[in-house]
Order: sequence, then structure tokens, then C-alpha cells
Amino acid sequence: MKMKRGTALWLPAMLLVSANLFIQGCSEPLNITATPVRDVERIEVKEKALDVYCPRGICKFELKANQKAELTINMFYDTEQPFTKIEGVSVTGESGNSMTMDGQHQFKMAVKPQKEPITVQVVDYYRS
Repeated sequence: MKMKRGTALWLPAMLLVSANLFIQGCSEPLNITATPVRDVERIEVKEKALDVYCPRGICKFELKANQKAELTINMFYDTEQPFTKIEGVSVTGESGNSMTMDGQHQFKMAVKPQKEPITVQVVDYYRS
């Protein structure tokens, strides 16, 4: 049985698209677990962002993720007052290399599944 030239090119492309949709369709949703370690009042986990409430301006928390993702982390003293200016952020493991400042009270970092949780320590310049 002879195949036409157009069909021979079209069929592998359709199989590739179908396989890609199957792989993407079966992935589980992003799950971020954020655990206060020191001086964190609370952490609100959103889709790809965290709001971390740290009344003293120096705090530490741990992160775990079930898949690779880029997170935006917003730092606050309380609900009405964001950090004035982050002085330093310390991140353990490979995620530390991906951390970038994204404003006076916000930074971004990549997370991925790993055996040990990612530890993040943040210090605000104008801490109380």
C-alpha cells in the first residue's frame, strides 16, 4: 500500500502533538508547601506566589514543591505594611542560584522537587 507524500509527513506530526497533549494533560497541579521555621507569623500560598508575614523583619521558612516552578515571594511586616527594602535573602541548595530581587519587598526563585526542603532566610534593611 502506497502512502501519499503529504500523509507521510502529516502522520508523525499528529502523533507528536497527541503525545505532547497526553503528557501535559496528565501532569498534576503545582503543590507548594511553606512551613514557618523562625519568626514567621503566617504564610499565604497562592498559585505561584507566597505572601510571607514577618513582623520583626528577620525570618526563616522552608519550601517544598512537587514540580519545577518559578515562585514570586512577597514579604510583609503585617497586612498593611510590606517590607521597606530587603537587605538580604539566603536560600539553601540549587534554588539559591535562581533567586533574583524583583522590587523592594519581593523576590523570585525557581523551586523543584528535592529530598530536603529549601530553606529561605530573609532580612529587611529597616527591620523593627
